[in-house]
Order: sequence, then structure tokens, then C-alpha cells
Amino acid sequence: MITITMHRDKEHRYTGFTISGHADYAEAGSDIVCAAVSALSQTALLGLMEYASKDVPYEVNEGFLSVTVPKPSDASEIILGTMARGLQEMVRQYGEYVVLDL
Repeated sequence: MITITMHRDKEHRYTGFTISGHADYAEAGSDIVCAAVSALSQTALLGLMEYASKDVPYEVNEGFLSVTVPKPSDASEIILGTMARGLQEMVRQYGEYVVLDL
């Protein structure tokens, strides 16, 4: 199962996210759930680096991605909010494989 946590500050602005695990929906290389979560999260990271802040700390390992937004901005809110909306749809369709903590 993939576990996703969206991080927020006390003003409820997104400050990053952590994703860990594997969906086990299908065998490696054919798992559309893992591929979709990876595409959403990696695109969000690229968007953050391009439009929100050049310095976006992140850590990536097998089955793990953690991203931190040091200074939340309008751009980071839009990017991470859009990612969260896409992940909510993933949970709606594949909830037995993905858990999302907003």
C-alpha cells in the first residue's frame, strides 16, 4: 500500500509531502497505481523547483519520496493543491492501494 501524507503549517499552507510504499496493484513495471502516484508527485516536485522555489529539499529512495517547501507561496499552494486533488481521485478509484492524509 502507498501512504501519502501532505504536510501543512499552522496557517494550513502546504509545506511538502511524504510518500512511501508500493501499491502492489500489479507486478513491478505494470503497476498503474504506482505509476500514477509517481507521475503526480514527481511532476509536482518539478513544478515546485521551476515555479515556486529553486531550492526545494527532497529525498528519494526506493518506494519513498519526501519533499519540503521551505517558504510556502501562492505557486506552491497551487502546485501542491493540484497534486492533492489528483491523489484524492486516485484514492477514490484505488482506495485499497493508496492512503492519503491531507
